[in-house]
Amino acid sequence: MQDIDKEISANYGFEVKSIVPYKDTYILNTSKGKKILKKSPLTSERILFIHGAKEHLYKNNFRNIDRYVCTLDGEPYIRVDGGTYTINEAVDGRECNFDNKQDIIHASRLLASFHKATKGYVAPDSCVARDELGKLPVYFSKRLDEVKKLKKVAKKGKSKFDYLFLEYVDYFYSLGENALELISGAEYAKVVDASRNMGIFCHHDFTHHNIICNENRISLINFDYCCFELKVYDIANFLRRKMRKCNWDINEAQVIMNEYRSVEDISEDEFFVLRLILQFPQKFWRVINKYYNSKRSWSEKSYIAKLQEVIDEVKYHDRFMSKYEQLK
Repeated sequence: MQDIDKEISANYGFEVKSIVPYKDTYILNTSKGKKILKKSPLTSERILFIHGAKEHLYKNNFRNIDRYVCTLDGEPYIRVDGGTYTINEAVDGRECNFDNKQDIIHASRLLASFHKATKGYVAPDSCVARDELGKLPVYFSKRLDEVKKLKKVAKKGKSKFDYLFLEYVDYFYSLGENALELISGAEYAKVVDASRNMGIFCHHDFTHHNIICNENRISLINFDYCCFELKVYDIANFLRRKMRKCNWDINEAQVIMNEYRSVEDISEDEFFVLRLILQFPQKFWRVINKYYNSKRSWSEKSYIAKLQEVIDEVKYHDRFMSKYEQLK
């Protein structure tokens, strides 16, 4: 970080008074107010896609975002000592609390307003666009193949995790298999085509720490994962995070869906695809994949606890899915 304040001053035209480390960023106190400096793992082409997306939102009056500050040359990043850095406008407030009903209401409307404002985005020619549209059947299929492969591995093992996994794997696999079969149909293809034609993109990380609340407004930050994708991907992500805090209470989901639809519509086909995303055993796959395929950062006991959490949710998730049509 040595002499980066001089580089910032030269490239951005404002004075840096202090640099304070904060999480994986730095808070800059400048002659033009507080900013956030971040060393970005992203390529410059990827940053240009995100910058274009944020500016599109801003032009469409979705302005409660951590917009990039551009250099005097109009670039949303600088290079210093071989690293790529971005500067964002600081967004003050607290993280959204998914246990608070008012926060959930505001977050639901925020997501809908965001999706509405994304329409018509055309990525700049100079960028590398991240496009996830149409890929869910491929992801579902690959993850189910992985579950099948890990089942064979577990049969050779003798750990408590192996036995617990084998006890429930067929149930979760059948859920995923059914979701894959249905998502390979015409409804999903129609939603993908419609989204592509409308130029919709999604945030892809709509979670409490990227939703910032204060007394006057609610903001959405950290667009590092944004991409062309279905609206229902973000909705499913949001619902899952909330549902795991309330034993998949259909009434809590109703609040989110009603508030979202008060701002932005969800079509019949989108509603159908949302169901399949919520049905797919994503968390089950994530836990077993991490256990068998990654360097084990948790203890055996921790992995068993994580898998047990997924198993304990089964009765609540099953009840939720049986009542899903009530969300219409």
